[in-house]
Amino acid sequence: MWIETVLAIGMITSAVFAIYLKETVYSVLSLSTMMILLSLLYFNLNAPFAAIFQLALGTGTAAVFLLAGDTLTKKRDAKTSSRTKVVGLIAAAILSIPVIVGTVAIPSFTSSLDLSLSSALWDLRAIDVLAQGLVVLTAALGVVLLLKEERRRK
Repeated sequence: MWIETVLAIGMITSAVFAIYLKETVYSVLSLSTMMILLSLLYFNLNAPFAAIFQLALGTGTAAVFLLAGDTLTKKRDAKTSSRTKVVGLIAAAILSIPVIVGTVAIPSFTSSLDLSLSSALWDLRAIDVLAQGLVVLTAALGVVLLLKEERRRK
């Protein structure tokens, strides 16, 4: 059970840094780390299909964002200040409190369910999976349009 808590805290911290970091490449790498940790959490919860799907989706999203970030942002020395990093760590710590406290209440909650966790993660995620696919498709189409516009300008 402690591994799920560590993975959840790592996901929250990575997601916060994906928002707080000013360098595009580091922000996208933080987002990728969050998606990889989510995939590991699914594997740990015995949902391999959801884990593989999440890993594939995360890889595609990271590739699109890295391409867009590297191509479309201006090269400047935008360093993230130490103060911003500390604020990000504090925000991640505050957001992690429900995860830590929630792990105590999980055994009593899951014992009353007849549905296994792995089937719930995969079978009940239809809308979530569709939404994630649409987000990646929209991001990819946006990058293609931006790259065509950039090429047309040159």
